[in-house]
Amino acid sequence: MSRKSSRSDLFLDRPRLLWPMDACREAITREMARIEVSGSLYQSAATVLAAIDGFALMLTGKRDYFHLKGHGGQWDHGAISQRRKEPVMIGSGDLFANVSTRLNDEEIAVLAELPGVKIERIVSTGQASPPGFWYDQGYTEWVVLFAGSAGLLIEGEDAPRILRAGSYVMIPPHARHRVEWTDADEPTIWLAVHSGRFSG
Repeated sequence: MSRKSSRSDLFLDRPRLLWPMDACREAITREMARIEVSGSLYQSAATVLAAIDGFALMLTGKRDYFHLKGHGGQWDHGAISQRRKEPVMIGSGDLFANVSTRLNDEEIAVLAELPGVKIERIVSTGQASPPGFWYDQGYTEWVVLFAGSAGLLIEGEDAPRILRAGSYVMIPPHARHRVEWTDADEPTIWLAVHSGRFSG
């Protein structure tokens, strides 16, 4: 049942409410990046954000009010668009930088880590899985080769899959697999994307 607007609704100072709500929302979003995603504190923060967005919808009629450039609402306030913004940090790099041609062990570097996703660069120079060892991971792994070559054996398959530059494979959770060999003459550069619940 809808409720008729009262006199107090019509004369509500919406910009005065929206400005601190926006500042609060930004502060919560910034701190959520440091909180364990599966924790209760993260879930509580998400609930607060949902409440702020819901209240903004009631005030402005715009579902994504805080995501719209310049807010675009009829109750915009100069203080909102003029408030100081924190600089956006953009990560960048070179996948082929500092690639060793000979390593005792595979080199693994984490390029990016987001909630539920981890991206790694792996450099192999002739390494393989130990005899009898099988990877059995509780998360999905998508991997692509950018250089070199490798033999990837999936449990139940008769022979290793030969991977070369440009080859990719998606390995679902608990699909046992092992690396039979990697190129001994040139570095094999893997990009591995892990998605789901994982540790380490």
